[in-house]
Amino acid sequence: MRITEFSIRRHAAIVFLCLCFFLAGAYSYLAMPRESFPDVEFPFILVTTTLDGATPTDVEDSVTIPLETKLDGVEGLKEMRSVSSDGMSMISMEFVPGIEIDLALNRVRDAVAQAKSDISPDAEEPVVKEFAVTSIPVLIYHLVAGPTVSRSELFELAEKLEDDLKEIPGVLDVDIFGGRKREIAIEVDPERLHFFNLSLAQVQAILRGTNRNVSAGTADSATNRILMRVPGEFRNPAEIVGLVVGFTARGTPVYVSDVAMARYDFDEERSRARLYDFTGAPDRYVEPTKAVSLHIKKRMGENILAFCEDVAEVLHGWSIPSDVKIVKGLDQSREVRMMIGDLENGMGTAVILVLLVVLVGMGARNALLVATAIPLSMLITFIVLHMAGHTLNMMTLFSLILASGMLVDNAVVIIECIHRHHAMGLSRARAALAGTKEVARPVITSTATTVAAFLPLLWWPGIMGDFMSYLPMTVIICISSSLFVALVINPTLCAMFMKLKPGAEAAIDRETRRPTYWLVRKYQPALEFMLDRPGWTLATAAALLVFLAVLQGTAGTGVEFFPPLDPDNVVCSIKPPEGISVEASDRLSLAMEARMFGAPGSGYDRPVDNLKYASVVVGLEEGKGGALFQQNTGPVTAQVEFVESEDRARSSMLTLAEMRQRVEGLAPDGRRVAPPLFGAEFDVVKQQDGPPTGAPVSIDIFGEDLNQMRAVIDAMKRIMEGTPGAAKPTDDAVTAQPTLEWTVDRARAGIVGLEQATVASLLQVAVGGLKSGTIGHGDDEKDIMLRLPERYRLDTDLLAHVMIPVASGGSVPVASVASAKLVPGPVAIKHLNKQRILNASAEVQPGIRNDADVRAEFQRRVAEYRFPPGITHRFGGAAKDQEEASDFLRKAFVAALLLIFLTMMIEFNSFLVSGIVMCSVVLSVMGVLAGLLLLRMPFGIIMTGIGVISLAGIVVNNAIVLLDAVQRFEDRGETVRQAVVSATMVRFRPVLLTAVTTILGLLPMALKLNIDFAELSVQYNTTSSQWWQSMAVAVIFGLIAATVLTLGVVPALYLIYARAREAVRRGLELTGRTPREELDA
Repeated sequence: MRITEFSIRRHAAIVFLCLCFFLAGAYSYLAMPRESFPDVEFPFILVTTTLDGATPTDVEDSVTIPLETKLDGVEGLKEMRSVSSDGMSMISMEFVPGIEIDLALNRVRDAVAQAKSDISPDAEEPVVKEFAVTSIPVLIYHLVAGPTVSRSELFELAEKLEDDLKEIPGVLDVDIFGGRKREIAIEVDPERLHFFNLSLAQVQAILRGTNRNVSAGTADSATNRILMRVPGEFRNPAEIVGLVVGFTARGTPVYVSDVAMARYDFDEERSRARLYDFTGAPDRYVEPTKAVSLHIKKRMGENILAFCEDVAEVLHGWSIPSDVKIVKGLDQSREVRMMIGDLENGMGTAVILVLLVVLVGMGARNALLVATAIPLSMLITFIVLHMAGHTLNMMTLFSLILASGMLVDNAVVIIECIHRHHAMGLSRARAALAGTKEVARPVITSTATTVAAFLPLLWWPGIMGDFMSYLPMTVIICISSSLFVALVINPTLCAMFMKLKPGAEAAIDRETRRPTYWLVRKYQPALEFMLDRPGWTLATAAALLVFLAVLQGTAGTGVEFFPPLDPDNVVCSIKPPEGISVEASDRLSLAMEARMFGAPGSGYDRPVDNLKYASVVVGLEEGKGGALFQQNTGPVTAQVEFVESEDRARSSMLTLAEMRQRVEGLAPDGRRVAPPLFGAEFDVVKQQDGPPTGAPVSIDIFGEDLNQMRAVIDAMKRIMEGTPGAAKPTDDAVTAQPTLEWTVDRARAGIVGLEQATVASLLQVAVGGLKSGTIGHGDDEKDIMLRLPERYRLDTDLLAHVMIPVASGGSVPVASVASAKLVPGPVAIKHLNKQRILNASAEVQPGIRNDADVRAEFQRRVAEYRFPPGITHRFGGAAKDQEEASDFLRKAFVAALLLIFLTMMIEFNSFLVSGIVMCSVVLSVMGVLAGLLLLRMPFGIIMTGIGVISLAGIVVNNAIVLLDAVQRFEDRGETVRQAVVSATMVRFRPVLLTAVTTILGLLPMALKLNIDFAELSVQYNTTSSQWWQSMAVAVIFGLIAATVLTLGVVPALYLIYARAREAVRRGLELTGRTPREELDA
């Protein structure tokens, strides 16, 4: 190898290069942003169009459908959803991952421009913007007040704190929940207005016309220029009530105070927040404290650990009143820090175990030489990842754990060969060159096969692919780095530091006393036995594989999409009927909270286990909450945070199950202790683990008749309720809310000179209020709201008799030109890819790992249902995601096998020999099945599937090294039987060591153990181990089976192949020389 010889001759430069790798790698590792999961971008674009006064059906016909027709042809579009609601059309477009979002925005704007001529001329200009999926806050802080602090004062403190937090560079947005803004309320008495023959429009015009500063221009004097201005902005309510709004018939001025009252007030209550703190009393009910919650979101790509530290620093330096305290609720950095700590400790444990194995197998000095491969390869990987702008997250860290055992494979093979040459009398430098040259080709080939196995995973489509692509990318970089280290750095270090005591024969004798050589001696009789019966050996292996496959299909525990994790927090949510007030939603929430937290009289005498904090937010602030198509004004969200995993009394999944039971009024043993909660849809869901996926059980209904579709959706929910294992059926149909509809008689209004807009303006002022300016600036700015007294807002008869001035100079009551009636409110009409759609979904009961069985039973029952004509359906959610993932992994596995086989063909130039090597992949599947059956684990479509693909690249390495040695011994003149035995004995130790190092590197993860080196403690069942256990088990058991059987079945197969080859050559009277051999001769 020329590169090896060059590096040995330039050993000083190589040492300096190693130093550079250490420094740059350490810097890259420390500088990489930390995240729990990869920061995947979601390519969504929103098109929003307003059509005031239009019903959902009108919006659908005149806005949504024309826009969808044009947008459907936009290049790169993956999926298009829309909601047509009262006066609003919202279209959400999901594009294929990797698309340049600016290019997609331009294409969408062009399509919207083409559709303008087809949409209603009364519609406003469609707004096209990128939708950033950053709705989940990273931090939630609560401002908790004492008895002397009002909620409005608390809200004002929160607004000031919001401004300071937004100064932090990484903060994307801060949402405030639970407070009410102060405002100036101008409460107009309609009877007084009628008495003075004035209108609301006159009052509003006076307020807007006088509440402003006017520039009066400039005047030049002999010495300078003088600016002139007329200040007119209001400073307090007293200035407002002193305004003249009109005159009586006698010319007496009418002031605002004559027709209205002006006072400080609060805006309409949109949300409430409170906090439960169980840290001091986990076993008894605690009274909630009033709070204002700040939901802090970070920008994509920001280091979450540094971000949270910056926020904490701002809060620490912020002065607050003595009876107000800041309580941290949700903190995603804690989970990230714990997860990264778990994986870093797992990586350290893996490295130590690998070194111990190498130490036992190769001696202290050789172990140290091998050990350099691990840190150097990882540091080079960190350099590459940091230069590519990637974060340090769960995926990259586990990839390094998976690779840690493989990193030493190349180093073990090369250093073992160098050591053997040195022991036979060659100098260090010559032994390094000769040993590397001997095994360089199989080492390169084995690395290429590993890369080939992971390479197809880089083309995983969709958001799932963006999420999972970090694993193959990191492993490929790491393994490629280990090849560079093995061919360049390890031989150089061996040439400098490898040392044997005098006497090569004595050194070899010492080596034969190592434990690995004891295994060699014990293994040889077994090998001879299998070579004597090669057909029997092959048949036994095949029968065992078939038996395990059948057993997995009949007695296995099924399949799962993603492994279920014990949640660190759950969300208790309430979806009330449409149009419900915050007050009514709060009553529903308090009933739920009483049961969850063991309030007196609730039927439960204590809270559920594992509670730390619970923050409740009732209602949504406008533009907040992250709900893309949120229609409800009073939803409830209770974020329940559990104590740390090591402090939990039991699994938090059991706590989740009990919380759901309490909603139904059941005790943990199934006894009824309270009636079920009713009046809304109640649900308790755990946090989203990994990439976003749909509900475990889900069905989409397509059709044209909305009433018919709703009837089918109700039927689907009933089927879900009867399906064993399904829980909490729900749907996305927006129910009708009662609406007070005022119909203006255009003829009567026209006779008296009234416009519809005038009546609508009066109603708007009466019910919601009308903003008529502001007072103050910055943090002290308050809205001036013009409205009628509350009794008019609540009494339709009073509102109907309010007098409206007309053009003739008199007034008429509202009832003379308009009538009110209660009608079913508008509903939202949803589309998926231009088709009307409704969805029903359900969760899987806690404790059920195999949601595929629940899904299959639901689909079987749906197959028995007779759908009405015009109604179609498809199974969505996790079923759709699972089908897509399974389809891709099957293709990726086939592509990996083909790439590996091509690599084998390049190496061995033989179909049959390459096929023998590929048999080790089949043997590894045998081990995977055995491991899943032994541990009673389901086959994970994602994790186990990736584990099997990973094995395809790992296990062939040993077969490559083994068969390469067999052919070398054949070239030296040995018979096939002698060559097989000699090669197996020589390669036994490196084959065994490389397998054991990979197995031990993953063993702690498979056992769900984590050794905390900082605290010197052992933790069990950490979050990261729950996530990766199934993949670790698949690789470990697959590698055990492949290693054991490779050392028996592969030699037997090669012996059968060699005998058949000779028989064919003799039968066909061939020369026995291949074209390659003839060219080499």
